[in-house]
This record gives sequence, structure tokens and C-alpha cells, in this order.
Amino acid sequence: MTTPDIFLSYNREDAAVAKRYADAFAAEGFNVWWDATLRSGEAYDEVTEAALRGAKAVVVLWSPRSVVSRWVRAEATIADRCKTLVPVTIEACERPIMFELTQTADLAHWTGDAGDRAWQAFLGDVRRFVGREAGKPTPVQLATATEFALPDKPSIALLPFANLSGEDQDFFADGMVEEISNVLARFRGLFVIAGQTSLSYRGTSKTAQQIARELGVRYLLEGSVRRAGGKVRIAVKLIEGASGAQIWAERFDDSLDDIFDLQDRIAVRVAGAIDVNILESETRRVVSRPTQSLTAYELVLRCNVCMQAYSRESLAEGAKLAERAAGIDPNYALAAAQAGMFHGSIYLNRWTDDPEAHRQAALEHFNKALRQHNEDTQVLGWLAGILIVIGGDIATSTQLIERAVASNPGSSMVQFWVGWASILNGDAPRGVEMFQASLRLNPFSFQRSFSLPGLGLCLFWTGRCDEAIPVLTESARLTPDYPPALAALAASFAKTGSFPEARAMLDRLNALGGIDLVLPIVPDPALRAMLLEGIALAENGAP
Repeated sequence: MTTPDIFLSYNREDAAVAKRYADAFAAEGFNVWWDATLRSGEAYDEVTEAALRGAKAVVVLWSPRSVVSRWVRAEATIADRCKTLVPVTIEACERPIMFELTQTADLAHWTGDAGDRAWQAFLGDVRRFVGREAGKPTPVQLATATEFALPDKPSIALLPFANLSGEDQDFFADGMVEEISNVLARFRGLFVIAGQTSLSYRGTSKTAQQIARELGVRYLLEGSVRRAGGKVRIAVKLIEGASGAQIWAERFDDSLDDIFDLQDRIAVRVAGAIDVNILESETRRVVSRPTQSLTAYELVLRCNVCMQAYSRESLAEGAKLAERAAGIDPNYALAAAQAGMFHGSIYLNRWTDDPEAHRQAALEHFNKALRQHNEDTQVLGWLAGILIVIGGDIATSTQLIERAVASNPGSSMVQFWVGWASILNGDAPRGVEMFQASLRLNPFSFQRSFSLPGLGLCLFWTGRCDEAIPVLTESARLTPDYPPALAALAASFAKTGSFPEARAMLDRLNALGGIDLVLPIVPDPALRAMLLEGIALAENGAP
């Protein structure tokens, strides 16, 4: 018998609640033993005692029934002796006197919500007993935005830079955060949270310690930006997350004409302050100057704001801004790629009376950027993304994204598009890996709404429906009308026997237009067949 991570102790009258806990632990990746898993012919006492003594954590469910159960008391006593006891109250009761002084979680209110704060705190206790604290976050952890453990290399997140330049300049300060984050991500020895997630903390009242704990990083970079005339001043300070102490600070002054060199210098100095072994020669900058036009560059920074808003109006505005930037500098590959992505996204969401016109516009801008043979990571990522959202050539999209991976494997955007390219290529296991990596680097941005359904689909295809359900439930909360999430959730519910929930999701999908909206992103015959089988099961109920 495999040694379990968790032994679940409960009274038989609480079996329905015990199943809820067993399913929730399994969705977090734990190996759970409870007596419902006993195979026919196994000796009950022998197998139970072996599992109880071998488990890394013994979760005792206290209720008015279990506190008077001789078996539950005995199991709790053995766990206490083995120092593996992790008790929880599932219903108001007086615990046995010998356990009254044992810290006990109160989850009497908990009905299975994976994002519940008390449940997440209890999970943290269980993980410490099991020894999973330093491991990679599970899909459910990523979906519920739990606090993350520190990675195994120096880690940093940039906080929103204060705008000291006056009104209507937040986009410039935010652009500096994203650009410096992108440069830092090229250092192979650093774990860097994406700038989009960093910007979600603008206006927060949270302390540096709280933010560092939420993001699972050791360092934070705070800063301010002041521009006047043709000059810019960026002041930065490096904060140690656990203590909140400042460990380094510096001020940089330069002309706006040298803004790209300035971003590089700041990134190199930050990396050097974190680890003296990281040298400037490791920066590996692909292009020395992506555009000669500051006006075009500022338009691209404004496009970032439009993409993060991700609405019908913001995408239309972003397309106009990106086309203006590409018109000012026809050699600015990033502007052309952004324009293509805006048009492709409008086509994907059908936020237009003429979808085909936007698909053609996306292809035109794609070809403009591609002709410049640019190896910039962002450009390659957007180019691959354009083909994915408009249903273009899969082989070309895959080739582009693999070039982006070679350029910067630490980019959350690259990992995001690799995840979707994996779906197109029928490689669900790699999709799980890539979506998880992207969500860990960029947990709080507009990209999250499209990473979760991709992750959920891949979990469904790899047979991990118990994990897919909470991931896709969070996805459906963020974007209630996104067909891929609803289809995968209906299929996952059906595969686990939750037919009323499966039918409810299917009804929502059909109200939007049905499974035909999803099939274009699933060209692989095997994956398509699995999804259609799940949808049929959701529609017809138990076989």
C-alpha cells in the first residue's frame, strides 16, 4: 500500500462531509486515505492502522458524532503521539478534553469553496505537515490566488512606480515597470513576476511584507518616475520582502532619447544588487533600440493599458493607437504586432459587425511585423498569438513561439502562448505545465482570465477533472461568457458524476451559441473527441 499524505478520520454519519474534504485534498494533489478507499478483501484493522501510522498528516473531523466515537478518539490519540494530528471542527461541538489545548481549525461554515480564506489557511497547515510547502503551487492554488512559497532562486516583483510627472502620465510610469520587468526576466538566475501583475497593486494599502508573501518573492522594487522636457529621472529602491527593510537605492537621470538604455541600466543594477554574480554581459538584449520615435514608443505604452482593460471599447482604441505607432515608424515591429493582436482579439470575441475585416487586418499587421525578422520576445509572442486567435497556421504559430521560448523562457507571456499552442498541437500535459508557469509569474492580470480556461481544458484532457473543476469555476467567475471555460467545466462536472452542475454549465454555453464556438481551438482529433464525449455526457446525464 502506498503511504498516504493524509489520513482522514471521521464518524460514518459525517461521510458526506468527509467526501467533500477527501475530494478537496485530492484536487490539491494530495494522496488521501479514508475508509471509502478500502478494497474488497482487505483486513480493515490492519490496513487502517498501517495507513494511520504511515500518514504524514492525520486530519480529524470533529463533530457531535465523532467526539463520542471510540474509533475517532483512538485515531486522534495515535496521531497525537506520532505528531501528525491536524484537527478541524466541521460542526460546533465540545472536543474531548485531552484535545482541547490542541490548535484546531474552525471550518463549520465551509461548504467546499476552494477560495475560502479559512480553508486556505487550513491547507497551509496540512502542507507543512506533508512537507509540500516549498513545492510548486497546484492548479487549484493558482486558480484561487493563494500565497506562494519562495522559488528556488532569487525572486523579485516591481511595484507600481509613482508618477511625479503630472496628470495623464501614469501610462508612462506603468510602462517603465513593464519594460524593466521584461529586461529583468532575461536574467536566467532571477525569478521575476510579470509587470502586469505588479501593476495590480497600484493604490493598495498592503505592506511590502504582505505583497511579498502573496507573490512569493524575496525582493520588491519600488520607484518613481519624473519627466520634464526631454529628461527623465527614475528613482528606485530595493526592499527585502520579509522585513520590509531597504537594502539598496539609486537614482538614474537621462534623456528620453536614451530611455531604452536607461531601462537596461536599471535592470542590470537591480540584478547586481540582488546577486553579485549576475553581470551586465548576461543581459542578452536582442535589439539595441526597437524604435527611433519616442512618440511611437509612448503610443505602444498606451496600448498596454488598452490590452489590460480588455473590453470591446479598449480593443478598438488599442487598434487605433497601435496603427498610429506603426504608421509613425514602419519598422517598429512591436507596434505592428500589437495592432495585429488587437484586430485578432476583436475578431475572436466577435466585437464587430464585420469580423472578417478584422481578421484580414490582423493578418496584414502580422505580415508587416514578420517581414522585419525581429527576434524580440514580445514581438514573437504576439505574432504566435495572432495566429492562435484567428485560427491561422498551427505550424507557423508553433515555430514562432518556440523561437520566443529560446529568446526568453522566463516570460509569462511566452509561457501563456506556449500553453495555447500546446492545445492546438494536442499536447495537454505540456499545456498544464506552461499555464501553471505563466500563472505563477503573472497571477493578477487580464491574462489570468484566459490562462485559467486553458489550464482547465488541459487538466480535463489529462484526466484531472477534480482539479479542473475549481480552476474552471474561478475562470467562469472572472469571465462568465467565455465558451471554452463553460465547455470544459460542463464536461468535467459530467465526468465526475455531477450532472445537475454539468447541465447548468451546458445551458450557459448553449445560450452563447454552443460547442461549435469552442471546437476551432481544438483541432486535435483525440482532444476534440474527449471534449465532445464530455459534452454529450453532460447533455444526456448518467449513462
